[in-house]
Amino acid sequence: MGMTDDDDTVYCDVQMPLAQGRELLQLVSALRKSNAHPTLNRVFERMQYELSTSIDLVENPPTRGPWCQ
Repeated sequence: MGMTDDDDTVYCDVQMPLAQGRELLQLVSALRKSNAHPTLNRVFERMQYELSTSIDLVENPPTRGPWCQ
C-alpha cells in the first residue's frame, strides 16, 4: 500500500484546438451560471481559469520571456 491510498483526487488534463477550447469555455461558463451542479462550481471555476489562460496564451503569445528563444 502506498502513501496516497486515501487520496481520491482526480485529474483531467485535456488538449484541444483553440476553437474547441473556446466552445468548452462557453459550455463550462453556462453550466456554472445555471447552478445545476452546485457541488462542481469550484471545478467549473478552475476550468474557466485554465481555459481562459490557455486561450489567451494562444491568441496573445508572449513576445519575450524565458520560454521564447
